[in-house]
Amino acid sequence: MDKVVEVVVALCMFYQGGIIEHTYKKTMSDCLASRRIASREVNPENVKFACGKVKAETEIYMGSKKIVKIIEEKY
Repeated sequence: MDKVVEVVVALCMFYQGGIIEHTYKKTMSDCLASRRIASREVNPENVKFACGKVKAETEIYMGSKKIVKIIEEKY
């Protein structure tokens, strides 16, 4: 698998101030829609969701783009 460093839109899940999960999204509007759904399903006192552009190492896995590692975040 070829890994590429690029700026992408990511939905990030924060717990106790740190990112614990990140998901690639094609567009900011896709990300915001996913954030609304995810926010309804968890306890908002413990977990926060945010959309943003991040510099990340990505790869194509089984036909879908995945974020392997976030290099630089802008939150």
